[in-house]
Amino acid sequence: MAMEVVPTYDAIIVGGGPAGSSCASVLVKNGVHALLLDRVTFPRVKLCAGWVTPQVWDILELSPKAYPLGLWEWNRVHCHFRGKKYTLASRGYFIRRYEFDDFLLRRSKVDTIQGFNVSEIEKDGEGYWVINKQYRAKYLIGAGGSHCPVARALFPKRAKPPCGTQEKEFEGNLDEIAACRIGEDGEPEILLHDDMRGYSWNVPKSQWLNIGTGTAVAREVMPAWNKARAFFESEGAKGTIPLTSRPMLDKMKGHGYVGFATNHLQSCQSNNVFLVGDALGLAQPLTGEGILPAILSGKLCATAIVEGIPETYRKRLQTHPIISDYQLIDSIKSIISRFAGKKKTTRIRKSRLHSWLVVTVFAALFSGKRLPGSRLVAKMRSFRQ
Repeated sequence: MAMEVVPTYDAIIVGGGPAGSSCASVLVKNGVHALLLDRVTFPRVKLCAGWVTPQVWDILELSPKAYPLGLWEWNRVHCHFRGKKYTLASRGYFIRRYEFDDFLLRRSKVDTIQGFNVSEIEKDGEGYWVINKQYRAKYLIGAGGSHCPVARALFPKRAKPPCGTQEKEFEGNLDEIAACRIGEDGEPEILLHDDMRGYSWNVPKSQWLNIGTGTAVAREVMPAWNKARAFFESEGAKGTIPLTSRPMLDKMKGHGYVGFATNHLQSCQSNNVFLVGDALGLAQPLTGEGILPAILSGKLCATAIVEGIPETYRKRLQTHPIISDYQLIDSIKSIISRFAGKKKTTRIRKSRLHSWLVVTVFAALFSGKRLPGSRLVAKMRSFRQ
């Protein structure tokens, strides 16, 4: 009796979100025989505010005007911090992840099997990675988010504790949302938490609302969400959430993810296996924005494979200007945490100047702006490697 032949690919990608689809798009475009596996069926609900920084469109090589689905461009952010409201210039876009992820996956034109649960990963005698004894490939890319089966099976567990979120996107009454919102359609309302360990948001997307809370430590998210809900419902004369929409907030959805840490980059590849996006823990270290690093890492990984030098993926990540910014922010956070308990630092944190600086920096990072001096830091890292 003849043995069953396992279909062989050049690359298998596990996960069809922005990281996986951007990786697949580059591979397919360059003639790499690739297969993408995802445990759910697209379009699917994804817990996310749907916030896209301007750099995303450049990496995708797609004009925002060419994106055919829901898109909300904004040029101001409305921040509340320690009892004061600030309206600052900031720029970005909001999308609906339900539409965006499905669009990117279809755009990649990769062979896709949806509703496929990856439960077994092993290496055969020829050095190929075999998935569930059904498919095999020379290269394996883990793009399955925070709970990626590739990361769980083949890489060490992240030492950093997970961040936590409670959020929801739902449809409401267009006129009621317009009457309540703090600014124009698509302009985010942000509540920076007084302890600077997270923030909450209220984003109007025409007849859709995306509301939620994120905290640096998962166990702190529920108390923070309860405070944020009370704030948004009482802000101004009537609150910035319509009365008819408020019952939708009684049952929120939560998830955890690991934020960026510089040491995560050391675990981005091993033995022709690669991690991209949230599977690697690449979310921006202050704002938690994950779409940009997901798309960027997926593209960098695929480019290294296409060029026949997959071992350069780690260096491409470490020295890329955007990831260099993240490493610099991570270093600054570590330095600040060492002095957080000192009396002088506490006095500074209570000052008006400090509050203004916090909000201004947040607004800049929220729009994806580069840090001063980060280009020099990137060059220095490049020379050392």
